[in-house]
Amino acid sequence: MPSASSSHSTGEAPVPSLPEASPHQLAKRQQCDALLDAEAGSTSTSLGSPAAHPSYPAVAPLCKRYPTQASAIFQTYLDLKNGAAAWDVVEPLALSLHPASTAEEETVEDLSGISDAEADELIQARLQALDAGPGRLGLVGADAGGEDELNKTGLAAIKGRRKDAKAYEIVIPLTITQHLRPTQLNAIFSLVEAHAASCPPGEDIDTSHVLLAIIAPDSTLVYYVVSQGMVKPVN
Repeated sequence: MPSASSSHSTGEAPVPSLPEASPHQLAKRQQCDALLDAEAGSTSTSLGSPAAHPSYPAVAPLCKRYPTQASAIFQTYLDLKNGAAAWDVVEPLALSLHPASTAEEETVEDLSGISDAEADELIQARLQALDAGPGRLGLVGADAGGEDELNKTGLAAIKGRRKDAKAYEIVIPLTITQHLRPTQLNAIFSLVEAHAASCPPGEDIDTSHVLLAIIAPDSTLVYYVVSQGMVKPVN
């Protein structure tokens, strides 16, 4: 007579585990979090190394000039340059009525020989300067200036042209912690119009709207169209 055998497992069933994040994903998240902490006035000093990315040199001067927008500048540039809907032309742009001089942009201080204590003092001084200065664009709770202040300091932008489009558009990279007031939006459109007036013939800038590229801590980008005046709803 055939006999039936059965087996009994005394151990618990293995619990499936989620795959670990890759070093690239971790570094990307850490860089974004650190830059957001710096904007909010945190004492965190681990800024990662976005300079290792081959596309970073294209935006490095703009990130240095507008550090509170740095993470948004870099991610927006990558998205417009290499994303699924990559634009034909993508150019970093400093929207300002008073462009920085070439000498100022090229000045680099050699910090290779300083001690850890001196480095920490420099970082704290830089964070305090960001906390008190006009560079804290639209941060919650910040005493940032209005239209006149933004016209004076300017802000980082990206000028680009979509595929098969004739006119350039202006994209304003922002972090999720930055919120623009109506006076600042007015200043942005004034800066866009001033830039359009200075462009050579044949380089048309669409001044009717700007795109706000807002980055979240997980590097998600959301684009909002902000137009001047009354706009007819789209059905």
